[in-house]
Amino acid sequence: MLYCTLICDLKSSRKLKNREEIQYKIIDMLKKSNIEFENIIASPFLITTGDEWQGLLKYPCDYKKLIDFFKSFIPGIQFYTGIGIGDICIHNFELTVNQLDGPSFYRAREALKYAKRNNLPLVILFDNWNNL
Repeated sequence: MLYCTLICDLKSSRKLKNREEIQYKIIDMLKKSNIEFENIIASPFLITTGDEWQGLLKYPCDYKKLIDFFKSFIPGIQFYTGIGIGDICIHNFELTVNQLDGPSFYRAREALKYAKRNNLPLVILFDNWNNL
């Protein structure tokens, strides 16, 4: 089974004047997204480090709709998004998303790093085109 790991990170967050306010807004945004998109979420979104958040989606899914939700919730705040599509190794969904592991997560992290290096808003990586 394939999954879609989605990792987002604020762009230039240290330069934000209202960083604490934005952080609380992200927390609220994730709570609401976990409810509104529960039908496509395999493991709920949470903040993983600083101003980075991550979640695991069932595949196939409309990840664009979720990204648009994030954009509308924090208008004017830019963020990078790395998406990895692939399998996962740990299937215990009682664990939080940051405790899960597998190719979907590796690809998402790699995609996020690429997005940051190349100043791209969204990068998607997957294991095998034939499996999509």
